[in-house]
Formats: sequence, C-alpha cells, structure tokens
Amino acid sequence: MVNIDAKLKEFIVHPDKSTILSTSNKAGEINIAMFGSFMMPDDATILLMLGDNRSYINLTENSNAALLVVIPGKGGMETEGCRVYLKVKKIQDDGDEFNQIKGAIRERVGDMANILKHLVSFEILSIRPIVDMGS
Repeated sequence: MVNIDAKLKEFIVHPDKSTILSTSNKAGEINIAMFGSFMMPDDATILLMLGDNRSYINLTENSNAALLVVIPGKGGMETEGCRVYLKVKKIQDDGDEFNQIKGAIRERVGDMANILKHLVSFEILSIRPIVDMGS
C-alpha cells in the first residue's frame, strides 16, 4: 500500500481542484482529458465515472494512467497539487456501488449524468507533489 501524505490527500479531495487524466491505448497513443468526478473512498483507491469516451477505451486496453491534480495559485510556483500514478483494479457497469455513485453525481449535475456508463476503480501506485525539486 502506498503511504499517502495527508497534504497530498487533501489536494485530491479539494473542492476547487482541476483534475486531468492521462491514458494511452495499447499502441501507446496518448489521451489527456479533464474530469470532475474523482472520488477517494480510502487511502489506496480512486474512483472515476466515465462515459464511452477515449479515456475509457484506453483504460480497457492499458490499465496504467496518470492523474494531475491542480489547485491554481497566483503564479506558476504557487500552484499546488499532486501527480498520482494509477492502475485500473476493476471496471463496473452496474451494481450497488455503481448506482450509488452515479446517483450522487446525478444530484449534482442532473441529466448530464446519463453519459456515465462505467465506474473505474484505480489502485494508487505512487503519488508525488506537482512541483518536485528532486525528491
């Protein structure tokens, strides 16, 4: 299990964060996309609801991904956040957990939740600060 610093966990659950997920397919073609529905149910797992999009397709072909969590500052070096390296544990297309999470998202975004078809559960492999001066 990865040891997650409390400050880095705070970034992942911060309400004003921007979260950008990078994935690649089996040929190594990269996709990068912004999502707002990341959840962290425990210190080892990140959840994300996806539609039938490029990120989902890539994750079915290559289970590795990277998440950039950004909390803007007034200048570049004042930006806070972290880099999270992930591996897909499972993908659910139905079930109690799927319905509960999709329902909570529906409460926030209404009918826009209809595009969400897959609940991806990621294992956190490692986590680093957004600015890492050689540590």
